[in-house]
Amino acid sequence: MTHLANGVIRPFWPATDYPALAALLSSAGPEQVTAAELRAQDEVMPPVGSLATDPDGLLIGHGRIRLVDPGPSGGLLAFATAWRAPWTPPGDVASLVVGTPGRAAELLLPLLDGIEDWAHGAGARRLLGELPDHGESAGAAPDADGADVHRTSGGSEGDGEGRDSTADSGRSARGGGHAGLLDLLIARGHRIDAHIRTATARLEPRTLAPPPPLGIDLRTLATSGAPQPARQLHRLYRETSSDNPGFADAVPGFERWHAEALSGQGCRPDWVFTAEAAGRIVGVTAVRETADPRVCHIDFTGVLRSWRGRGLARTLKLHAARHLASRGVRTACTEVEASNIPMIAVNSALGYEWGPGHRRLVKLLRPAGNRRPQPPSGRRGGPNAVRP
Repeated sequence: MTHLANGVIRPFWPATDYPALAALLSSAGPEQVTAAELRAQDEVMPPVGSLATDPDGLLIGHGRIRLVDPGPSGGLLAFATAWRAPWTPPGDVASLVVGTPGRAAELLLPLLDGIEDWAHGAGARRLLGELPDHGESAGAAPDADGADVHRTSGGSEGDGEGRDSTADSGRSARGGGHAGLLDLLIARGHRIDAHIRTATARLEPRTLAPPPPLGIDLRTLATSGAPQPARQLHRLYRETSSDNPGFADAVPGFERWHAEALSGQGCRPDWVFTAEAAGRIVGVTAVRETADPRVCHIDFTGVLRSWRGRGLARTLKLHAARHLASRGVRTACTEVEASNIPMIAVNSALGYEWGPGHRRLVKLLRPAGNRRPQPPSGRRGGPNAVRP
């Protein structure tokens, strides 16, 4: 434990802290979270971290630390975690800090110090995080600098005909006093790396979908005529994600990607809309079901570089909208990066309305050229590699 003037910072205790953490996350975020959900998520994670360095001296593997600021009567005043997953880019560590609503940003400093010290000790080069938008009006689309124009910025779909950024990029500093916390984080060396905004559109059953460009066949993953369509989609995700200004994480390997993008909650093959040419998938719009059968979430829109400039992203989205509306879906939700002007233009033309989102933050912990010494042979793990 770390004793401070304002209390005690200690590791998260799985045996007792799930109910208090669920209450904290529910009070600070837009969605309700249960202790059972948090426990179930943890049960599928390896109990022991495995951190190491690659030949370039960059941190790889997986591991995490979880810290809490306990309050009276068994509650939690704040929670912080830093972690990296196997698919996180080498050298990076993601983070999350949550405080009770209205809690002064300065009171989160011990937790911020704790996760930053862990990231330093593990050998991370960058610390990633997110801060939700605070007090911004909905309705305006962003300009090229990500500033609000006359509607509000969008979230992150790809480079012009790119991607809906829903990958886990690491969340930081979510909680009370967002404006003060942003100033505090910037003063501590964080910079705003991207501005992701949400967008929603009303789907009408009479939506008119234009015919595809010559040589393009519009299908779904369930009806695809392409050989090994899932493998082709994985390669398409990798190419288009690398062009996306709002994309932080590397696309994981095929098995993990398939489990998340094609077999995860809400995924269904007849809602993965493909554009195919001579047996090759050249574009995709992937959509998920939500708990409300009238609402869907557009996860990903991507078009291969050699096929861009032909309106395929717009065609795919309209084709998907018409199909979904005919089956009772009335609202589509997505996210677009604020500097992704081509995709913002596509979505705006399709009637999407822009809402708040979050800013992705990055702090450089050590210069790119500063190689971390390789650990002795056989040494794995890192500070707090065992899950607390």
